Amino acid sequence: MNKKGRVILIGAEDEENLSIRYLAAALKENNHDVKIIPCSRNEDFPRVLKEFKDFNPHILGVSIAFQSLALMFFEIIRKIKDIKPEVHVTVGGHFPTFQYEKILVYEHINSVIRFEGEKPISMLVDALMNGDKLSDVPNLVYKVNSTGELIENQCIHEFPDLDTLSFPLRDKTPQMRLGENFATLVTSRGCFHSKCIYCCIGAFHLKKENKHAMRSPENVAQEIAELHNTNKVRLFQFHDDNFLLPSKKLSLERIESLKSALDKNINIDEIALLIKTRPESIDEEVAFVLKDIGTVGAFMGVENASESGLKSLARGSTIEDITNSMEILKKHEIAVTFNLLFFHPKASLCEINENIYFMKEHADHAFGFGRAEIVAGSPLDRLVRKKGLLRGEWPSYDYKIEDSSVEKMFRINALTFYKKNSPYPNISQEMIALYYRAEMIKRFYPGKKSQELSGNVNKLVIKFNEFVLENLLETYRLTGEMESDQELNNLYMNIEEICAHFTGEINDLSRKMGKFQMLQRKFKDIGISPKMVKRFF
Repeated sequence: MNKKGRVILIGAEDEENLSIRYLAAALKENNHDVKIIPCSRNEDFPRVLKEFKDFNPHILGVSIAFQSLALMFFEIIRKIKDIKPEVHVTVGGHFPTFQYEKILVYEHINSVIRFEGEKPISMLVDALMNGDKLSDVPNLVYKVNSTGELIENQCIHEFPDLDTLSFPLRDKTPQMRLGENFATLVTSRGCFHSKCIYCCIGAFHLKKENKHAMRSPENVAQEIAELHNTNKVRLFQFHDDNFLLPSKKLSLERIESLKSALDKNINIDEIALLIKTRPESIDEEVAFVLKDIGTVGAFMGVENASESGLKSLARGSTIEDITNSMEILKKHEIAVTFNLLFFHPKASLCEINENIYFMKEHADHAFGFGRAEIVAGSPLDRLVRKKGLLRGEWPSYDYKIEDSSVEKMFRINALTFYKKNSPYPNISQEMIALYYRAEMIKRFYPGKKSQELSGNVNKLVIKFNEFVLENLLETYRLTGEMESDQELNNLYMNIEEICAHFTGEINDLSRKMGKFQMLQRKFKDIGISPKMVKRFF
């Protein structure tokens, strides 16, 4: 008899975690009983442990996609093993794929699934439930109980046929984001560029002949239609590392095919899309069709606004690519946001000047800034080790920037903008969300009121960016001086105080937007036509 198992999957989930939801769908298709338990912070532990006890699984799978959360996941695994020592714990994700030897030193972890996990996790559960050999499970590394020896099984170095995978297992009630029913999707896996030094994706897919695989537009449209028609999802965020392709011609063909497939299943005017893209994938025709299929926001892979910085990060883009694509998308009323990694091992003050100038020139866009961080398997990991710049302890490594002035400026930023519990990182993300929301409202509820709300958001974004630039320049000034603890504390307190003010303004605008959206939906539900609604707003 083929026994079926009870499986719990744990992962960080502020939005839908598609990595574990694809695994859950594969397990369910194989008739296993599966439960997803989100765990994003230590405060979630009591709920996680209660749900674990209630479900009483045979197998626990933990997704450690974010290296920064590894210690948190190790701790929850330890607590779970205290409750049920015999439960088999397997972990997966980018971090375990490269660090499986160190991870399996932990006595509470039994195995690691490397690379893609849909087929391996189903085979692992089958084997554990029916006493079959674990040596037949691809991509698995496991410990022999009697000796602790690690056994590394053969790895599958090719993408699965993405169209044959079951759609991710979703909650019955959709998530709400920006005031609308919301879902995350991926239309591809891997990255056609796969060279950025701070990214582990290239290493993750290094042995694949093709480092990028795509779902068909028809398959993507089917998932969107199911979510829209069944759960009334209207806002879709694509988490592809690149929603578009390196060739503008191929990008155009793909999104035109997606539009045709969507038109057969839904009214495309009732959905909105958020995407990620590289700058060189954008031209006028591509932007026109992106807007036509409902794209309201694009996170642009800028990463650095200097030619030397782009080269050091191996981005493969040019400043001309970046500025042209931003202008084109802005012209088509697609909200462009970006992040600048102007702190990296080879960064110079000259580069930082260029990045600050870029931020000033594009202060009408919501953005963030920071440092290129070390992730396991990335070229950056190898670079800082080779140059002797690595600092800290596994798994939370730090590194020293070669230029001492830039290193000093980074440390000042770490004690001000990015000090523990600093409000800035959250505020910058909330500003990006608000920026997207304004464009989405204009699409769903066109009229004077949505234009007014959008104008207020744009003014707030500019005001916030001016505040960021002013204080960023202050950290730059302190870099050339013998700064005191008092000066740093004063700067941090100023950032904290002003961020609190911006939090109030963001919340106020969000409330106004929420009320506006709610009224619009009520008007629609009782059958008042959009033309009539426009007269009110």
